[in-house]
Amino acid sequence: MASERYSRQVILNGVGEQGQARLVAARVVVVGCGGLGSPVAAYLAGAGVGHLRLIDGDKPEVSNLHRQVFYSMDQPESKTEQLAAHLRRLNPTVRIQSLATHLNEGNVRKLLAGADLVLDCTDDAVTKHLISDACVVLHTPLVYAAAQGFTGYLALFENEPGGIHLRDVYPEPDPSLPDCATAGVLPTAVGIVALLQANAALCYLLGIGDPPIDRLLTYSALDNSQHRVRLQKTYRDPIVLEQPADTVTRNALEVMADSLTPSGFTAVFSMLSEAREPELPPGVVRLDGKNPVGECITRMENGGRYLVYCNSGKLSLVLAAQVRKARPGVEVYSLKGGIKGVSV
Repeated sequence: MASERYSRQVILNGVGEQGQARLVAARVVVVGCGGLGSPVAAYLAGAGVGHLRLIDGDKPEVSNLHRQVFYSMDQPESKTEQLAAHLRRLNPTVRIQSLATHLNEGNVRKLLAGADLVLDCTDDAVTKHLISDACVVLHTPLVYAAAQGFTGYLALFENEPGGIHLRDVYPEPDPSLPDCATAGVLPTAVGIVALLQANAALCYLLGIGDPPIDRLLTYSALDNSQHRVRLQKTYRDPIVLEQPADTVTRNALEVMADSLTPSGFTAVFSMLSEAREPELPPGVVRLDGKNPVGECITRMENGGRYLVYCNSGKLSLVLAAQVRKARPGVEVYSLKGGIKGVSV
C-alpha cells in the first residue's frame, strides 16, 4: 500500500525510492496552522514527510474560514487538533504531533528542537523574528512565507554560520506592516503562497530543483506574476535568543481593558486607519501609520504612561516594544486582543 500511495512521485526523476526515504525520515515543524500552515501541512503529509509537528495556540474563528478551509466552527478543538485529525485521515503513516500552544521566548528552543526544517506560517511580525532567530541559533533551515492582500512572499534560509537570515531583510519587526485582520487577504493568494512554501520545502528536502535559498520570492495574485530577488548579507549583529534581563516581556507589555479609553493612562493612541475606525473615542489620538515609532517618540513624554491599540493587538504589541526600546523613560502598553477583545 505504501509503495502505491507514493507511486506517482517516486517515478519522478530526482525522487525515486531514495528520495521518498528521505521524506519519510524528515522531521518538519509547521508554526502557524492558518491559511498558510494548514495546506502546507496537508501537502507535506500527502507527500509522505514522516514526522510533522504542528504548533498553533488558536482556535478557528468565523473570519478565518474563507481561507482556512480545513476547519469547522462546529468542532471545539483547536486548529492543531482539527488539522492533525485531517492529516491522520489523509495519511495514517505520518507521525503527527499536535501542540495547541503559542510559541514564545520561553518555549521556542524546545518546540523547534530536532527539526530538519521549520516552516514559518505565522502572520505576526514578532513571532516571525523569534522563529528566525531560533533557527539561526539552532542552525535549522527555515522556509519563511507571508501573505496579505493580493501579495505573498517566500524565502528559504539555510541558517548556516554567518549566512543570510530574516534580519537581513527586516532588521526588526515593523509595526507599520498590517496583518490579515487589518489589510484583508484574498483566500486564493494565501493558498498559492502556501503551495509555493510546501513546494520549496519538498524540493529542499529532496535536494532537487532550485528552491529560493537566500532569495526573496514575491507573488501577486492579480496577475500571477513572480519575481525573485537575491538577498545580501547586511545584518552583522550577533543573534541572541535568550531574552536580556532588561528586556520587557510580552506579558509586561500587554494590558486588558473593558473599554478603548481606560483610566490610568496619560494618552491613548489608535493604530487603525480612518477607514477602519472612522470615529475615534473621545481623547484617543490616531497615528498616521507612516512612522508610528517616530510619531510616538515625538508625542510621548518621559514619565508618561501610554496605551496603544490596533485591531488584533499584534501590531500594537510590536509598536509598544519598539517605543520602549527607543525611549526607556516612557511606559507604553498594548491593548491585549485589540479592539476585538473589547466590548464597546
